[in-house]
Amino acid sequence: MSAAVRRTLVCSLLTGALAVSPGGVPAATAAPAEVSAASATLAGYPVWAHFSNPTAGRDYTIITELQRLIDATPAGATIRAAIHSLSVDSVADALVRAQTRGVTVLVVLDGKNATSTDPAIITIKQLASHQFCLNSSGGHGCISTSAAGDMHTKLVTFSSTTDPNGVARGNVVWFGSSNLTYATGPDAFNNAITVYGDAALAAGLNANFTDLWNRRHYSGNDYYDSASGRGYYQATAADAYASPEGAGQTDTIATRLNDLTPDADCRLRVGMAAVTTGRPQIVSLVSRFRAAGCKVWMVIGTNADGGIAMSQSVYNQLLDAGVSIRRKDKVHDKFFAAYGRYGSAYQYRVYTGSQNWTQDALNENDEIFVKMAPESGSTHPLYDAYYTHFNDAYNTGVTCAKSSFPCRS
Repeated sequence: MSAAVRRTLVCSLLTGALAVSPGGVPAATAAPAEVSAASATLAGYPVWAHFSNPTAGRDYTIITELQRLIDATPAGATIRAAIHSLSVDSVADALVRAQTRGVTVLVVLDGKNATSTDPAIITIKQLASHQFCLNSSGGHGCISTSAAGDMHTKLVTFSSTTDPNGVARGNVVWFGSSNLTYATGPDAFNNAITVYGDAALAAGLNANFTDLWNRRHYSGNDYYDSASGRGYYQATAADAYASPEGAGQTDTIATRLNDLTPDADCRLRVGMAAVTTGRPQIVSLVSRFRAAGCKVWMVIGTNADGGIAMSQSVYNQLLDAGVSIRRKDKVHDKFFAAYGRYGSAYQYRVYTGSQNWTQDALNENDEIFVKMAPESGSTHPLYDAYYTHFNDAYNTGVTCAKSSFPCRS
């Protein structure tokens, strides 16, 4: 990264940290701020976050970085990609270029792409190793057996590539909320994380990819199973948890956030494309956080009718609990940025991945939810970047109230 880019990023992070006051009200004197990228070291491993913020039009930050990772992969290395949807030609072209120069490229895609005539899909079919997932129930999942299931994971692993500073790295994983289409990629608020060098994390996510590739199915659509060790991957820089999970069991998100002990110093910010019923454990957890004094802010995407993409019953419950909610067009993120007490220490933590706050994300889709290693002390650049990215959407969103559902204006 050039010195000029580093200076721009630092300025963005500093102004962004002032964009919302502790009570959640936009600070009148704060300048508009956006964050496009940030670097951190988590448990000894380099981590980069990239963001798309479509406030001034299409933002290719995430796409450009993914293409850079692909183009930097040397001959003899391996790329594994799980793609929910694809229409950005340059990504497909980069994968084919990688194959041409001697990289082994394996790509698995949600089955709805199989009949697409989009040029990017036509290009991806040039890869020697690609699959479109369709299950026997008619769904588009790879592991999922649900008729309504999708392969919604956004994951790419690299056995070898370089970081943004040009340093050669092995065991690299990229994941986040961004699809490789325009509408839910560079035209939307999204986030992506790249972790360099954590061999255990790379091995775990490669195992998940292998299960997607081999279309491994389980009775009751129950892939995640903590007792057997299936569907979760513990590492140092992050832990990853995969869906689907059998109905009526645990909740991937609630169980992870439950590590935080809420109190008056706790802060939780949620950027989410959609929220529906069917995740009562998350609603209960957030309500419990609020009752303990934790401040909670949410920015939620817009549905096809121009209202908030949130079920009214959940909307009312969260507002009654004292959660501050705003609706913002084009939010496609799926993240939680938390500050609070974990055990005996206060820490900063980011949770991200492909999972929306929806029932299908938990029980029907192929997904990943990733808990990043904590940051503590006075320096927490990953958390700060997500804080600022949250503000990029929240500060110009529509404030929601029970009387204004579906919060159009």
